[in-house]
Amino acid sequence: MPMADEGVGDSRRTAVVVIHGMGEQRPLETLRRFIGTALPSIDGRRMYFSRPDKVSDSFEARRFLAPAQEGIYGQSEFFEYHWSYMMKGNKLADLLPTVRRILLQLPTNVPPGLRVVWFALWAILAWALATISGTWAGGGLPSFAWKSITNVLFGGAAWLVVAVAGLLGTILTKSFVDVIRYLDTSPRSYEARRDIRAGIVELLQGLHDSGRYSRVVVVAHSLGAFIAYDAITYLWAQMNKLHGGPVDAVPPEPLEDLAALEAIVTAGVPDIDAYQNAQWKLWLAHRRQRNPWLITDFISVGTPMYMADQLFTRSRTEFDRRVDSREMAVTPPRNDGEFVEVADAAANFGWYNRGREVLYYGAPFAVTRWTNLWFPPILSFFGDIFGGPLRPLFGNGIRDVQVLGNRPGRFLPGFAHARYFLYPDSLGEQDVATLLRAALQLNVDDELAGLPTKPAVAEETR
Repeated sequence: MPMADEGVGDSRRTAVVVIHGMGEQRPLETLRRFIGTALPSIDGRRMYFSRPDKVSDSFEARRFLAPAQEGIYGQSEFFEYHWSYMMKGNKLADLLPTVRRILLQLPTNVPPGLRVVWFALWAILAWALATISGTWAGGGLPSFAWKSITNVLFGGAAWLVVAVAGLLGTILTKSFVDVIRYLDTSPRSYEARRDIRAGIVELLQGLHDSGRYSRVVVVAHSLGAFIAYDAITYLWAQMNKLHGGPVDAVPPEPLEDLAALEAIVTAGVPDIDAYQNAQWKLWLAHRRQRNPWLITDFISVGTPMYMADQLFTRSRTEFDRRVDSREMAVTPPRNDGEFVEVADAAANFGWYNRGREVLYYGAPFAVTRWTNLWFPPILSFFGDIFGGPLRPLFGNGIRDVQVLGNRPGRFLPGFAHARYFLYPDSLGEQDVATLLRAALQLNVDDELAGLPTKPAVAEETR
């Protein structure tokens, strides 16, 4: 099939932005693996082509264009946000405050993926304490026997301890320390956090401003999901008042669709399909009246966001307090706190602007669906210990999907976390490729037809 013309005239294009996870990633490596997983094979090959990236200013960036394949997917263009080079100067000591805080909790309060680590660390501490005190299984050994045992143990294992500590330290400083530092608000990490956030916001804003795309999907692996979440919530706060105008140009169509979404939320979101279908209809209605927001879907993959109350804040109480104060967005959104003070009041996500209802700054996920995929670990060890369910923290409007296929690779302890995009041709019902393609929904061309590409600027009345 010939490549689609890149000229003006057809707005049915989806931009997919992929944000890689923790660790020293090479540019475009994650993106190429992702595209192989996201696109089906046609006649034995995947149909996409590399183009210069016209949105970001990175010399390494490329835009991968997949021409529309009738009945399979619409024209899709893939971008990668590469941020790992900005995370410099990681030190093993950066882990200590978080490790200390988690160690001093009851095991029932420790995130499931870290419980094996919690027990292992306490076992090491207990062994060290027993060694220092000169005890052995509750009884005493003669001092000369104890010295002989410890000399053999320490002398023969010293090189192994040093080697393992060095290897573990290198792995941690190149991976999990990224998570700790990105979520660290101290001056040491401020510049890296600011630069990483600024880069992804600039990329997403550029896609909105280009007038080229009718829809944007954000896919993020691991720590990338924290970065994506920050970008979505920040950008929404800048754009939500640009409601499209003038007011008398288009009938206030979104009111009916917003009422339908609010009714589902008021009833308690009993069905995730009904909720996400209502989100999609509300997004379409808003776009028809020229609301500029293009992000329809956020797909998180194997993200430690399920530990956000321990990593981003210091406790579940503090996390919930930030949600209640509308500092953190959830799905379904909390009511607009400026007007609705009663926690159990009927859902209300906006205000009227001369006949139109504008979604407020805390409601990006009223129109952006959130799907979360992860390899569930067994015994908190065999699988991806960094991935987990997000509904308990970020709301029951998230479609949490356990990836139960892709055996035996998904069981590899320590390695499963990096294997989500390594199974492009495994297409079982519970395999990651099947579930990811269902979440991406790249075959919605008919519904995107006729949507405006250039947003109008509204008058702000609030």
